[in-house]
Amino acid sequence: MRTPRLARFVTTLLMLAFVSTVALAQQPAQTASQFYMKYRAAFDKAKTVDEILPYMAKENRSQVEATPAADRAKMFEMIKMMNTLTAVKIVKEERATDGTGATLTVEGMDTDKKKNTGKVTVVKEAGEWKVGKESWSSSAS
Repeated sequence: MRTPRLARFVTTLLMLAFVSTVALAQQPAQTASQFYMKYRAAFDKAKTVDEILPYMAKENRSQVEATPAADRAKMFEMIKMMNTLTAVKIVKEERATDGTGATLTVEGMDTDKKKNTGKVTVVKEAGEWKVGKESWSSSAS
C-alpha cells in the first residue's frame, strides 16, 4: 500500500522537475540591448573596475587585468568621469548576421545636459553577451 503512494509522489516530483526545466529552457534569450542596459546599471553603481569585469569582452578584460593594481583605481576614475551619462537609451540594435554580436546606437545626456551619441559593439563569448568597443561623441548644440 505504501509503495504505490511513494511511486506516485516520486513520479509527481519528476514531472514537476521536468516541467520546470522545460519552462526555463523556453525563456527568451536576452537581447544585446537588454544586456547593455544591465551593464549600464552595473557601471553606474560600480565603485571599482572589478565590479564590471564580468561584463567586459575578453580583450578589454585582459587590458584591465594587465594594468598594475595600483593604477586600476585611477584608470577607473577616469573612465567613470568620461562616461557619466544619464537617460541612456538604445536607439537601434543591428545584429551581426552570423549571430556573434551586435552594434548598438545609443544616446544619453552628459553632465552638461548635452546629448551624446554612441556606438557600442556587443559580442557573444561562450554564449554570453559582453561589451566590446564603446565610442561616444557629444552633440555641438
